[in-house]
Amino acid sequence: MNKVFGIDISQYQGEFDFQEAKEEGVEFAIIRAGFTDAVSNNLKSIDPKFERNYKEAKKHQIQVGAYWYSRAISYEEGKEEAKFLYEHCLKGKTFSYPIAIDVEDRIYQMRAGREEVTEAIRGFCEYLESKKYYVAIYSSLNWFQNYLEVEKLTKYDKWVASWGTSKPLILDVGIWQFGGDVNKIRFHEIAGVVCDQDYAYKDYPSIMKDYGLNGYPKRDEPEYYPKVEYQGDSIVEALESIGVDSSYSYRAKIAKENGIVDYRGSAFQNTQMLNLLKQGKLKKIYFLYFYKNKKPCNARLYDSNMVSP
Repeated sequence: MNKVFGIDISQYQGEFDFQEAKEEGVEFAIIRAGFTDAVSNNLKSIDPKFERNYKEAKKHQIQVGAYWYSRAISYEEGKEEAKFLYEHCLKGKTFSYPIAIDVEDRIYQMRAGREEVTEAIRGFCEYLESKKYYVAIYSSLNWFQNYLEVEKLTKYDKWVASWGTSKPLILDVGIWQFGGDVNKIRFHEIAGVVCDQDYAYKDYPSIMKDYGLNGYPKRDEPEYYPKVEYQGDSIVEALESIGVDSSYSYRAKIAKENGIVDYRGSAFQNTQMLNLLKQGKLKKIYFLYFYKNKKPCNARLYDSNMVSP
């Protein structure tokens, strides 16, 4: 999919004009829901503009995500932040973009160490995933490289701040924050206000709405690949014509989803799939991602081809 332009905002953008932002091309806004206090990392507060920003974004048909500014330094502290966020900000609302933990605190987290902060992230994310929220981790490229054990966080989307001219290549980036008060790609103001600006590389609204995440009810009906106009006899070429992975392993999964058992890539089996595709009746495939302990991860049911960067 093409990248999608958005912003992230908090109380510091004041009475933000979402109508003007919409006219300037903003398609999504990730809104600060709240934060853990700098004086005591046990004190949690809702961003004073959260409710207003959420309602205004929805009113102007801008897709919404949310983030929590974290100071957690243990699994339990991360979980407690997530509980507060869920109870006071998320319940009863729908979010078509991820719910992110913002990890950049210099008071507690930078001093605590990589292992402690990584465990805090796990506590935050696992609690929200148990509530069927799609989570992400926000931090700078420097923090991902030097302050987190990224190898333990591979299953979570990365929202990476790197204020340059090209998306970082060393991480699987779902959202790239490319600028704020320093912006080398676009003008640094939106709706007359300096704010952080982002590109998203996944079809997050489809993920949330199709699979009942982030407050949306799950859709029961199967999804189908679009009907192709392809006139040839190659399933590989037909799948490639609509931007779908045509590898043998992926075709085997498509076949299984569509009742074609023991797929070997035979001409007969490929013709079966091709005929379904030409009729618009080839079901999309879905993957269920798992935690390392093999228990289902509730927020990871989606079409892997659709969300690949």
